[in-house]
Amino acid sequence: MDKMISWNDLESECTFAACAETETGLFEKVLEHGRTVHGMKEFSPDFYNKVRASIREGYCNLEDELCQYGECCC
Repeated sequence: MDKMISWNDLESECTFAACAETETGLFEKVLEHGRTVHGMKEFSPDFYNKVRASIREGYCNLEDELCQYGECCC
């Protein structure tokens, strides 16, 4: 099963969602999004804990669904 997360679970009003085969791959996507879109320079242990607690398992094609409606983020 894939690992999935929605930025809504971490910070409101952002529609970013990510999916990856592994938790490590998912963290890479979340951290890149935080850096490039939200200007985050550092990530606290609390942030990592929130991300880990928000990860769900399932099968997804989130990128295709969100981007076709122009909602890749914010």
